[in-house]
Amino acid sequence: MTQRPLGVTLVAIIAWISGFLQIVGSIFAIIAGLFITWPAILGWISLIIGAITLAVGVGLWRGNPTARTIAMVVFAITIVLQVLGLFSDASLWSVIGGSLLSLIGLILLSTRDARSYFGS
Repeated sequence: MTQRPLGVTLVAIIAWISGFLQIVGSIFAIIAGLFITWPAILGWISLIIGAITLAVGVGLWRGNPTARTIAMVVFAITIVLQVLGLFSDASLWSVIGGSLLSLIGLILLSTRDARSYFGS
């Protein structure tokens, strides 16, 4: 296996930070929602997504091609959802910011070095 490219390292670390923060926020939502209210249910769902995000970060770090695929699909879906947000009440700057971060993630995971690292 080749050495992990800097871009993959950055995306993995961002996934870890994102997953950790999502888990912490979820725990607060679950506790504040008294475990069985609608906000608490959303907190449980968010907790699961946070755990998956952490796992994807570990997979990216280790060069797992499935983790790369999951991350790229999530980035692409995020871009589409951000653009669709323009037709609701989302601000242009939030759409640009959210899309730009996902686009950077897609680019970093699509470089020649990253593809080589993941064996594709």
